[in-house]
Amino acid sequence: MKNIKFLILLYLVFVNINSNAQTITDLSIKICDSIKTHKYVESDTIELKQAEIYSKLLSEYLLKKEPKAKSFKNDYNSLNYKLTRELNKTCETYKFKNSVLLPFSNLVEIDSLFSNEQSENINKIAKEIRNKNQIQIVILSIDELYPSENIDEFSFNKLIDWKVGGVYEKSGVIIVFSKKLRLARISTTYISKKYLTDESCDKIMHEIMIPNFKNENYYDGIYKSLVYIKNITK
Repeated sequence: MKNIKFLILLYLVFVNINSNAQTITDLSIKICDSIKTHKYVESDTIELKQAEIYSKLLSEYLLKKEPKAKSFKNDYNSLNYKLTRELNKTCETYKFKNSVLLPFSNLVEIDSLFSNEQSENINKIAKEIRNKNQIQIVILSIDELYPSENIDEFSFNKLIDWKVGGVYEKSGVIIVFSKKLRLARISTTYISKKYLTDESCDKIMHEIMIPNFKNENYYDGIYKSLVYIKNITK
């Protein structure tokens, strides 16, 4: 059913997505109200019907925006994440617990910290690691841990929920960090742990990420970590 939702939404990705917390709240209320008031018939599949409602109202919202293909993937992933999170917080009847990433996503900025140039550089090296080293890296900047209690749980759940590295020889890795919460975590799958060991992750955290993050150098902390990962996972 998640795949059905993904297919319904995929055609929207070439539309610019600029949103703020208030518009996401308004949109989630509208979606929830539509789900609650929908009169289901016996042949309805509830999850599919909810996905159709979600898609219809989201498309109406997106089509009011001007095209901006340059950052569509990050913008789409960010909006879809925030909207799904808001619906899970406020709409008891909403069935989908996790957002869906677009294919070949590298950087997901829920808390936006990077300039356009920095985002492009991060995406470029993550793409190189994916294509040449056959290991997928997803970098996620967050503003809160909902619905998890700690960043270890949050990071691992996102690794699994988003199936990071599922089709790649060396599987996948997710780097989660938060400027607001002053937290960071690298999570690996069973397969990718063979190439990026716990010891290597600790080295990245303590020698690259944390020192740079303490100095507010979030770009250097992430980019230099990716360079290190690229070199040791060849």
